[in-house]
Amino acid sequence: MSMNIGAVIKKLRQERGMVQEQVAEYLNVSTQAVSRWETGSALPDITQVPALANLFNCTSDMLLGVDVAAAKERSEAICKQASELMFEKKHDEAEEMLRAALKEYPNSYVIMYHLAVVLFNSGRKWGSEAEKQALNEEIVVLCEKILAECTDDRIRYGSIQFLCLTYTAMGENEKAVSLAEKMPETATSKGTLLTYILKGTKRYRHRQEQIALNMLEALQDITLLNSYPLDDGTYPYSLDECIALNQKALDIIDILAEKGDYGDFNWLLADTHMYLASLSKNGVIATALNHFKLAAKHAILHDTLQSATPAAYDDRSEEYTSLLFRGKKCPIRKSLSEHSKSKDLLDRSREFESLLPIYALEEIRDELRKYAV
Repeated sequence: MSMNIGAVIKKLRQERGMVQEQVAEYLNVSTQAVSRWETGSALPDITQVPALANLFNCTSDMLLGVDVAAAKERSEAICKQASELMFEKKHDEAEEMLRAALKEYPNSYVIMYHLAVVLFNSGRKWGSEAEKQALNEEIVVLCEKILAECTDDRIRYGSIQFLCLTYTAMGENEKAVSLAEKMPETATSKGTLLTYILKGTKRYRHRQEQIALNMLEALQDITLLNSYPLDDGTYPYSLDECIALNQKALDIIDILAEKGDYGDFNWLLADTHMYLASLSKNGVIATALNHFKLAAKHAILHDTLQSATPAAYDDRSEEYTSLLFRGKKCPIRKSLSEHSKSKDLLDRSREFESLLPIYALEEIRDELRKYAV
């Protein structure tokens, strides 16, 4: 316990116009005890700190003489550095940094949140069942503590998001649904509210970004429609219908980015072409090969766009030229995936080894290897 707590108690008491007798009565101690605290000849019991903080309407850190502003600034600087490491795919370094920071600032909710984000994106989630379980349990502990104690809505909402995803991965769907229902409706989301608040060019650019994000989400939903079985265990679309649905998504993207500057849509194009290549495995080999080539092309474009350092990302110069998104900086958001899209496709290319000509497959793989990290 900091030895200047007595001076802090005296300062807070005087600022609130209280006398020692009032403090003593509230804590059920003698006036002499309070006097000894303030002169530094004795210290309050650690169990009395929360009550003192409540009495003076301050944090325990403030009462203990911790420089709250400096601690907050330091915590945010650490989290920013950890985010930069994540952007560089250095998840292990980011995790190590945040764990050390949490020991230094055990009650920092922003550090807890960033650690949960790093753990959620950790490569260990693809490890053994025991590793995945341990990882998920730690994420739950961090996020549940945040929800129980933190009052910052931004951190709370982010924690709810990762708790929902983690509970779902753990098969605890009821908990995930209960948390999801606590989130704001679309009409009260940050994106929607800023549309009404911002003015002029800022409002226009914001709407462009929201349209792009909403279209990305909607198009991804279209490509995944046949991924979810119905109650009877069947799937809603036949193979031909599923191919047609994914082709519709490709057609819509071409309409949105008519000049071919796909920007943030490249990752979705890569996934969609890869899916169509998989669906074509039992059909025409040439069709499967063409989709795989296009998947690789868009994966490389995505990775090239995402490869800038965080500083360069903040000052990026790439812009959309299509009518709808003209002048909008891209990418809109930075990928936090542990691996590049090229690495993902390179790993998945093994499923085509018995179908595609090996020379053609290796030619595509050679290009992907240049960007696979």
